[in-house]
Amino acid sequence: MRRKETTCGYCGCGCGIYVNMADDGTMLGVTPSYNHVVSQGKLCSKGWHGFAFVKDSRRLSSPLIRQSDGSFREASWEEALEKVATGLKAAMTGGDNTNAIGVVTSARCTNEENFMLAKLARAGLKTSSIDHCARL
Repeated sequence: MRRKETTCGYCGCGCGIYVNMADDGTMLGVTPSYNHVVSQGKLCSKGWHGFAFVKDSRRLSSPLIRQSDGSFREASWEEALEKVATGLKAAMTGGDNTNAIGVVTSARCTNEENFMLAKLARAGLKTSSIDHCARL
């Protein structure tokens, strides 16, 4: 078994954890970092058990594009990113675009990822409509 030290990304607390992996890289679970300044060897229930989504059979492994009839079809990353870029450009160039785009981040993102998403929203997408699901 291998262990990788990292930060729990479930909320904004930033607890220290070790991700325990089998030799083939399969995630087995997590262990708290006992010397971490925030968590001090403790984790909440989400920190201990909030990683089932990693192994979930319903987890997406490729992009999906919604078709006109409402169904989804698999697409390449290139096609999906082009569709997103086209949609964002259209939203940004149409009329009063100050509220045309909103960004919702996730507690599963790290603090740094959330910072970059907020920066992308403000500087790149020209919106201040930013929200987050965590309520600490």
